[in-house]
Amino acid sequence: MTVFGPGKLTIGETATAVDASCLVNGLKIEATADFGDPTWKLCGTQRPGSRKFTWEMTGNLDIDPEDPDGLFMLTQTAYGTDVKFVFTPNDVAAVTATGTVTLVPMTFGADAYGDDLTSDIAWPLVGEPTYSPTAPVADAESREIGDAAPAPRRRKTMADTSP
Repeated sequence: MTVFGPGKLTIGETATAVDASCLVNGLKIEATADFGDPTWKLCGTQRPGSRKFTWEMTGNLDIDPEDPDGLFMLTQTAYGTDVKFVFTPNDVAAVTATGTVTLVPMTFGADAYGDDLTSDIAWPLVGEPTYSPTAPVADAESREIGDAAPAPRRRKTMADTSP
C-alpha cells in the first residue's frame, strides 16, 4: 500500500519555485463533480444535464512567515495569481501531479498559545491536473532504463468468469 511521503511540493516557476515539501502536513488534489438535472421533453425523451468538473489543492501546511522568499509571503503578496505546481505525494510510487493553482493567502496565527503556525489551504486549480510517472515503478530492478514499462493490468469482467 502506498503511503503519504516522503515526497515533494514546489510552487511557482521552475527557476524561482518555492520548495514547500517540509511545510506539508497533509495535501490532496480533489475533484468535484457538478451534475445538472436532466430535462424531460414533451415527446418523452430526456436530455442529460450539464456536467462540470473542478479541481482543488487542499491540505494543511506549516507557515514560514520568517522567510521573505517563502510560501507564506508568496501567498500574501501574489494572491489571486496563477502559478505552476509540482506535487509528488510519494517518491517511491513515482507519480507526479502538475498544473496551475490560484494562490489564496495562507492563514496567519493559531488557535492557542504554543500551537504550531499552520494554515488550511483550498487553492483552486486552473483546469485539470496532469498525472505522470516520474521514475520507474516498483519492479524497476527487473528492467533496464529505457525498457518499456509492464503492460497495465486488465480489470476482470463478468465474461472472464463465465464457463
